[in-house]
Amino acid sequence: MRNNWTSKITGIVQVKVTGIGPERYLNDCMRKGIPLKDIKKVGEQCILFKIELTDLKRLRKIPRKKIYKVEFLSRKGFPFQLKRAIKHIGFVTGILTFVSLLFILSNMVWKIEIVGASPSVEYKVMKELNSMGIKRGVTQYSIPKLQEIQKKLQDKIPSITWVGVKLYGTTFHFQVVEKKLPKPDPILKPQHIVAKEKAIVTGMYVEKGKPLVTINDFVHKGQILVSGLLGTEENPIPVPAVGEIMGEVWREEYVTVPIHTNFQLLSGKSKRNYFIRIGKMKIKYWGFDKNTFKRYKDEKQEYQIKFLKWKLPIYLAKNTQFESKEVTRTYTKEDAKEVALKIGRKDVMKDLDKDAKILSEKVLHESIDNGKVNIRIFYKINEVISKPQTIVQGD
Repeated sequence: MRNNWTSKITGIVQVKVTGIGPERYLNDCMRKGIPLKDIKKVGEQCILFKIELTDLKRLRKIPRKKIYKVEFLSRKGFPFQLKRAIKHIGFVTGILTFVSLLFILSNMVWKIEIVGASPSVEYKVMKELNSMGIKRGVTQYSIPKLQEIQKKLQDKIPSITWVGVKLYGTTFHFQVVEKKLPKPDPILKPQHIVAKEKAIVTGMYVEKGKPLVTINDFVHKGQILVSGLLGTEENPIPVPAVGEIMGEVWREEYVTVPIHTNFQLLSGKSKRNYFIRIGKMKIKYWGFDKNTFKRYKDEKQEYQIKFLKWKLPIYLAKNTQFESKEVTRTYTKEDAKEVALKIGRKDVMKDLDKDAKILSEKVLHESIDNGKVNIRIFYKINEVISKPQTIVQGD
């Protein structure tokens, strides 16, 4: 028996047999070798079944008896649909034309979106897309693959780091990430690199120029570390020496920390007085209590009164007294020494660059004099010891 898929192509006819003993008709069909499908009995005297359109001629040759009636109900499948279509050729043609146009228009490029690009880069992207045939109105079948478009754009436009290519329906979407190009280096004049102070060289990075020292060399202030003169002595070629020289330098700090320190500490209590000030005259309008604080810190605030856009010579003033008390802080010798070391490190580093590092520290001398701890500290520091020096004529 043929499957349903082939039956829809060849066509199916539904047959209805009604009367006395309709089963006899089914037996006649079986004897003729006609395959029957979807046999259903509806009531005592009615049977429904389906046959292939190709078997309809053989079915018609079976003699019909008066005791039952044979009817042909529905007809389904391609042959019957084609017959109906021929009857409505104009309507079918319109539908086919509409579907064809819709299909063609749905597979064309109607919009190109470029996001994340500056105007100059966007112009370059559009120019490259046009050279690849990607423009409004072209069919999507005629353009390269998305990966190929992405690769060509990144290869052709050096200022692009990455570009994402996506196709949403009929819209091409390009997400552009531009390169952040570094600022051009300033044009340097011919120069040497010299030592800022005496030191022992600990590291060297020379980009351009002729190194005149090596690591562990002792150098003096003003000594040329990297020469900006290349070539021979007879024909020197001045160039801008570029590099950075690290060196071990030495510092001394003298720090004094008092053992006993007096300072004012606020108690948290306060009193406020409010005045109207006109010139030098003050009129108190709030806060008439007398100040009973033995020690206090005074704070004054004033606000100038305005009328429309003009400022008047009248001020609202507030005077606040914060109670304070004197506190004495006492260090032991060891605590004072620790505080002095912290102060010494802070003082020695404040004038150095951010890459400087303290290698070691040593207390050279310490004493207590007039209630103060005095410490002299020696530091070994690793820092940049180089600076540029312009080559003048005659060097």
